[in-house]
Amino acid sequence: MEITDVRTVKLGAEMERPIQNARATMEVRASAFVLVETDVGLTGIGEGYGPNPAVVETVVEEILRPVLLGEDPLDIEHLWQRMLTDGGYFDQKGHVIAAISGVDLALWDLAGKYHDAPVYELLGGATRDDPSVRAYANDLYWDDPEKMADRAAEYADRGFQGVKIHIGRSREADERRVRAITDRVEECALMVDANCGYDEAEAVQVGDMLESYDVHWYEEPVRPHAHDAYSALAAELRVPIAGGENEYTKWGFRQLLQPTPVDQLLPNVTRCGGLTEARKIVALAETFGVGVSPHSFSTGVNLAASLHLLGCSPACEWIEWDVTPYPLIDELLVSDVDVDADGYVAPPSDPGLGVELPDRVLDRYDLSSVSS
Repeated sequence: MEITDVRTVKLGAEMERPIQNARATMEVRASAFVLVETDVGLTGIGEGYGPNPAVVETVVEEILRPVLLGEDPLDIEHLWQRMLTDGGYFDQKGHVIAAISGVDLALWDLAGKYHDAPVYELLGGATRDDPSVRAYANDLYWDDPEKMADRAAEYADRGFQGVKIHIGRSREADERRVRAITDRVEECALMVDANCGYDEAEAVQVGDMLESYDVHWYEEPVRPHAHDAYSALAAELRVPIAGGENEYTKWGFRQLLQPTPVDQLLPNVTRCGGLTEARKIVALAETFGVGVSPHSFSTGVNLAASLHLLGCSPACEWIEWDVTPYPLIDELLVSDVDVDADGYVAPPSDPGLGVELPDRVLDRYDLSSVSS
């Protein structure tokens, strides 16, 4: 079997209701999907994190495609190294690694289809009798405190064991929202995401406040590559610190583990280097006693790949479950994947990642037809 083509498809959809965090307002969500085609008729599907799909498209088709044509798609580790050295040598963070991630996911999807097995079995198999993991509802975006509390209660009633909210505008405004939710929802873990909204001094003040509300983790309090600040916050604060959704490769994640490790790593498999690199990041976290919860605010491809990673990794604790209405989640899954009444979800059991790009999806969500 050999690779005959590598191409991208750009899809997107307008949000029913704009969503806000500490940094921005989002009205359109768009993604770049990577298709790796072979001479035996099998096609693998992956996703490279944007936020601009056109950049991922350029990297995949102009830089990575020449490296991959004619190669055996089952040589996944070899091809990952080739893409990094031959394609991304001078740009080992950012869109090049995101594009490599998309190709890597497509290669794993291909391998699963070739072997007629779900990807988590190829990654080593389930580490528990049941590969299901806990889900937390993501996200409660910035809104009136009582409205946020109402939605948090709805998610808890649906069975979610955790809820994540967005903060990061001021200590006082943040506390009003945290207090309203914890007053309403007692048996549900609360994660808070500041979206890098603070400098280090402000982050300490907010962290002290969050500790009194028994927050489960405090995510991205400062800019993503301020590794020294993350280490300092992890050493100073008792509230657990989480980060890594904007980080790349095991070398980048190592900087979040030294000298004082953060408490939770959040690799995005469509950004950090794909499943090939994500499983090494998980192993690295395990040696430091740090939990891993993949960042999966994207599409059904990201969700499925994250679930496969979680199913075979003992350090993984939670799956981020996107509750914002977005059709490119469910419509890309071959079979139904959902959170059960106890708040758990299992990885897809279909061959490969368990995802598809049917013609109806390609036609309806073509990015050129989506206003920006």
